[in-house]
Amino acid sequence: MTRDILLLTDEAARYAEALEERGLNDVTLHVAESLDELDDQALAAPVALGKPALLCKVIDRMPALEWVQSTFAGVDALLDPALRRDYRLTGVKGVFGPLMSEYVLGQIIAVERDFRRMDRAQAAARWEPFPYSGLRGRTMGIAGLGSIGRDIAATARHFGMRVLGYKRSPGEVEGVDAVYAGADFAEFAAAVDYLVLVMPATAETEHVINATTLSAMKPSAWLINVGRGALVNEAALAEALEQRRIGGAILDVFEEEPLPGSSSLWKLSNVVITPHVAAESFPEDIAGIFADNWQRFQGGKPLLYEIDFERGY
Repeated sequence: MTRDILLLTDEAARYAEALEERGLNDVTLHVAESLDELDDQALAAPVALGKPALLCKVIDRMPALEWVQSTFAGVDALLDPALRRDYRLTGVKGVFGPLMSEYVLGQIIAVERDFRRMDRAQAAARWEPFPYSGLRGRTMGIAGLGSIGRDIAATARHFGMRVLGYKRSPGEVEGVDAVYAGADFAEFAAAVDYLVLVMPATAETEHVINATTLSAMKPSAWLINVGRGALVNEAALAEALEQRRIGGAILDVFEEEPLPGSSSLWKLSNVVITPHVAAESFPEDIAGIFADNWQRFQGGKPLLYEIDFERGY
C-alpha cells in the first residue's frame, strides 16, 4: 500500500506538522504551497490533501490518483464536469459549525444593536444613546440543514430566536421549529427576519436568491450568505438593496472572488462585505479528519464525508 501523500495548500507546512503530530510519521509527504513547487514525484502520489482551487489545476496530471481530501467544506472547484472523476473525493464536516455560528450571530447582534452607528458616534466624539432591539423573538431562517446549519440553529435558539429551516426534502430537524422543502423556498424566505444561506452549490441551488425570492422577503429582512457565491444572483440583490426592498445583506462569499472593485455592492450602506473568512480551515482540525480517513483508506474501509460528484455534496 502506498505511503505517498501530496499536500497542496498555501499552508502545506502547517499541515505537514499537524499530520506528524497525529502520528503520520511513516509516510512520504510531498509538501507544496504553490503549483510552482510541484515535481513529478509529487504528482505521482495517489493521495492528495489540499485546497480545491489548487488541486483542480493538477489532478489531470496525477496518473495514480485514488483519493483527494479537501481542506475546505466547499469542493466546487473539483466538481467541474470537465475534470476527471475517477477518484474518491472527501470533504470536511464537524469543524466549521462553531466558527460559522460565531460569524452569523456576531453579525446579527451588530445589526440589532447597531454597533456601526456606535463606531460612527465614537469617531465623531459624539455621545449618542439610542434605542435598540435584541435577538429574542426574531426569526432566523437557515437554508441548508447540514451540520453547519444545525449548529447555527442551536446558537440562535440560545439567544431566544425562533428558527425555521429549508432543505431539499421534507422532514423534521431537531432544534428547528419548522422545516420547509422543495418548492416552498419563497414562502420560507417571506417568514424570516434573517435568511442565512449555508447550502452547497448545485444546479438546483444556483441563484436560489433571485428577484422572486427577494420580492418575497420582508422589507426589514437581512440576507446572510456564508454558503456559496453561486446561491445569489448578485445583480438582483444589488437592485433590491439599492431600492431598500430588503433591510440589508451580509456577504462573505461571492460569484467571483475577490469581489471586483467595480461591483456596486461595495458602495451600498446596507451591505457588509467580508473576504470569505466566516470559517477558516485550521490545519490542526483538518489533519484530524485526514488522519482518520487515512487509516480507513489504508484498511479499505468507507471514507468519512465522501462527496457524490453528481449531487455536489
